[in-house]
Amino acid sequence: MLGFSYYLNDPINPKAQMYFQQMADHGFEEVFSSLHIPEDDPQVKTKRMQQLMQLAENDGLSVVVDVNKDSLKYLPHNLTAKLTLRLDDGFSPEDIRDISQEMPIALNASTINKNLYSQLHEYQVDFSRIEAWHNFYPRPETGLGIDWFAKRNRWLKSLGFKTQAFIPGDQHLRGPLKLGLPTLESQRNKNPLANTIQLLELGTDKVFIGDPGFSSSMQHKFKQYFVQHCLVLDYQAFDETVLSELPDILHNRLDPALDVIRIVEVRQRQVSNIPAQNNVKRSIGTITVDNELYGRYMGELQIVKTDLPADEKVNVIGSITKSDQSLLQYVGAGQKIFLNKLSGGNDGSI
Repeated sequence: MLGFSYYLNDPINPKAQMYFQQMADHGFEEVFSSLHIPEDDPQVKTKRMQQLMQLAENDGLSVVVDVNKDSLKYLPHNLTAKLTLRLDDGFSPEDIRDISQEMPIALNASTINKNLYSQLHEYQVDFSRIEAWHNFYPRPETGLGIDWFAKRNRWLKSLGFKTQAFIPGDQHLRGPLKLGLPTLESQRNKNPLANTIQLLELGTDKVFIGDPGFSSSMQHKFKQYFVQHCLVLDYQAFDETVLSELPDILHNRLDPALDVIRIVEVRQRQVSNIPAQNNVKRSIGTITVDNELYGRYMGELQIVKTDLPADEKVNVIGSITKSDQSLLQYVGAGQKIFLNKLSGGNDGSI
């Protein structure tokens, strides 16, 4: 399940309305906000929270709101959209039991321990109504390490919790630092789709964008991957001769190679003679075609997943953008691929 964030220091206006609708249209199902961020003006919290809930209801989105005991008073009454409360530290086991009987809740994944779990079990809490949410970390160098995160996820899931984590956005990063809001430090400033796939492979059930902005191009890539099951890869070409003759949707072979992605469709067509040229070193993301020196392999199209040396039998004809190169490790057997050509001067970095 995918979610995004929108904070109450930003106005609820037509621009916000359009953003909510776009995210819902591109496969996102929940929106996260907070009622106790220090920068927010207390006078507008309740009004904007009510407006946010209405927007979410209009687009069929569920809402998760971060609260502490002091900020609960800003929660509007007569809410209609589906609401989950993410409880900050300070709530007792009795509080957790009582609130979870009224609505689903999320607890801090880092502070759940055996003692708390035992107490909740004694209170006969319904654990299907409780999720374990990791924090995001605005300050660089403070995010979680992968090994600790994976171990914690495995333990929480063994207790029956669904787990959640944040990735940074790629547009309109949240202040005051504006350096991204990741759970994992290694994901700061990295490709959001690659980050999401990695979190899912680490046993995370829900992935939310921590920052309040997400570009339309990245929305499209998420929908293509999670709804259409097609991985969009941006590229720049030096030679379009082979690429221009291919269908829009390509596939990796069902027997995936270790070092390269082998495109199935090129083996299904007749190719004219391909002379050897531009036989340079093949770095990660390089798009290549086998030339006449490779005999029956002439015309085979590949995308390189690891640095390889130059080969006189292999022509370099293009390159996947730097930002999308981190996606190549997730191209599995039979994966659908769409190669999206970019105009010159844009390397796809975020």
